[in-house]
Amino acid sequence: MQAAQLLSIVSAAVPDAAAVAAMRWQMAQALRDHCAGEDRLVYDRLLSSGDAIATDIAWSYRQEHGMLGPAFANYMAAWPVGRISREWEWFGAETRILMADLAERIEREERVLYAHVERVIASQRAAA
Repeated sequence: MQAAQLLSIVSAAVPDAAAVAAMRWQMAQALRDHCAGEDRLVYDRLLSSGDAIATDIAWSYRQEHGMLGPAFANYMAAWPVGRISREWEWFGAETRILMADLAERIEREERVLYAHVERVIASQRAAA
């Protein structure tokens, strides 16, 4: 939802750097919270499951997941408010690319990673 709001803001013809700044900070907080929760609830569970396939998938996704926060921080640092206002169209283009990458990552998590979570949980329940 926040990504959609940011995309809506950057689609405007007139720069609104203040709205961008507020939304990016909200997204950074949400990303940090999501990453911490996912580490605890998803990756730790898969990595300790004893399931070789789930462990391999979790390790791969966790490494990629660990780059999300720094990538978003780099995007924020590369685009201070003054630059956003000066290069509005370029900022919008980079934001759309970043949000598309994030959406693709979320879709892969839901399709691939969470399927393994469901499988491991079902297997653990069956064994109990």
